[in-house]
Amino acid sequence: MYDLVQRKQLKSTRQSVGLVADETQRQARRADVALENLEMRLESLITANEAMWQLLCETTGLTDAHLAHRFSELDRSDGREDGKKQVRANPCTCGAMVNARLTNCQFCGAPAPDRSFFDTI
Repeated sequence: MYDLVQRKQLKSTRQSVGLVADETQRQARRADVALENLEMRLESLITANEAMWQLLCETTGLTDAHLAHRFSELDRSDGREDGKKQVRANPCTCGAMVNARLTNCQFCGAPAPDRSFFDTI
């Protein structure tokens, strides 16, 4: 009798493990598809940025050296040279620190301190 109960529990456990494994595989496939979509969007954005930069160069006389210099300035503006610009909170008139992505102070409701358009996205 004990053996039958154990076999039934073992079968149930195997079925549960199988269901979990199936769900995990489905989630992994969804994650792979999402990653592929992000990679395609990133490649499109890189191409669009390059096209815009080339148009700017052709019409304004800017050079790659100008872009590299400005990129370096922005990179260092957050205190770290790591290839990205960290968005920092800014002080509000009420004294609270306001996340740069917010449009209003979360404490007093005042318009958020000045920030660049790119800090808001």
